[in-house]
Amino acid sequence: MTKPKYHNKHTYPLPKEKGRSKPKIPIRLINYDTGVSRKINALIDTGSDYCVIPSYITKSIGFKLTEEDKIEKGLKGISGKRIDTYVHGFKIEILDADMKNVVCRLDTHAYTVKTENLTPILGTHGFLKNFNLSIDYKKNTITLMW
Repeated sequence: MTKPKYHNKHTYPLPKEKGRSKPKIPIRLINYDTGVSRKINALIDTGSDYCVIPSYITKSIGFKLTEEDKIEKGLKGISGKRIDTYVHGFKIEILDADMKNVVCRLDTHAYTVKTENLTPILGTHGFLKNFNLSIDYKKNTITLMW
C-alpha cells in the first residue's frame, strides 16, 4: 500500500498544561466582513464534530450574536445537554509556533457558544477534514500535513 503524498507539512511542539499534554496550535481567526482578527491557541479535538469558538472571541472580532445566526439547541455539549449556538464564517490562518508567520489558510465556518472561559476547539468538520494529523506523545509533537 502506497502512503499518500502531502505537499505541505508543519510540526509544532506539543504543549503541556498542568503536567498534561494539550494538542493546541496557534491560529488567527479573521472576520470576513470586518477584516478584524485575533490570534489564539486552539485545541485540536478529534472527538469534536465541529469547530467551536467561545463568544468572547467572536465578539472581539466584530461578530454579533443575532437571532438570524442562532441555532436553538444546535450542538450537544460534553454533558449531553443541547446548547444554543451561532454560526459564522471565518478565515483561519494557521500560524507557526511563534505566531509570526502564516503556515496555511482556509475558509470555514464555526459555531459560537456563549461562554467566557472555553478554549477554542478545532473539530472535524471545518478544520481537521482538511489535514492529516499526527500527534506523537513520545516526541511531544503535533504535525499537520496537507
